[in-house]
Amino acid sequence: MTDFLRAVAAATLLSALVLALPGCGKGDKPKAGAAQPAGRLAGETNVAGVVAEIVEARRKDGVLTIQVRYRNTSDKALSFYPLSGAKFDAYYVTAEDKKYLVLRDEENRPLAPQVNPAGDVFASLQPGASVIWWAKYPAPPAAEKISYYTPVTPPFDDVPITDG
Repeated sequence: MTDFLRAVAAATLLSALVLALPGCGKGDKPKAGAAQPAGRLAGETNVAGVVAEIVEARRKDGVLTIQVRYRNTSDKALSFYPLSGAKFDAYYVTAEDKKYLVLRDEENRPLAPQVNPAGDVFASLQPGASVIWWAKYPAPPAAEKISYYTPVTPPFDDVPITDG
């Protein structure tokens, strides 16, 4: 085989490998039923200019930790309340026909961000800035995917759980 043919074969193989990697070919779309990484689960909120994205759904030692990033996509500063009135039960998980509420410690404090004296979590975001909401839940023992409900977004369905 000549050097030219080897170079053409190598370039063809490299092109095929690059196009086979997710996201490298134009117009690539996930296959139906393919699990998406948690960081790719994003959606609109009821706050204009703010999007929400699940960045973690991790099960460890019987506890499920959820992290949601709220990001300002507008060109102006925005403020909103991810939580108001200390209504932590507005953030919940469903799996296997069961609803899971935010865990609480021995003093009945939610395992989630602290609230101000009015019971609110306030977020003020400059353009492009983000804030993380997190909470801990009882982990569904056998579920591989959950649905996650928040007071400021539509439900996130089919969120894959990562173990460990």
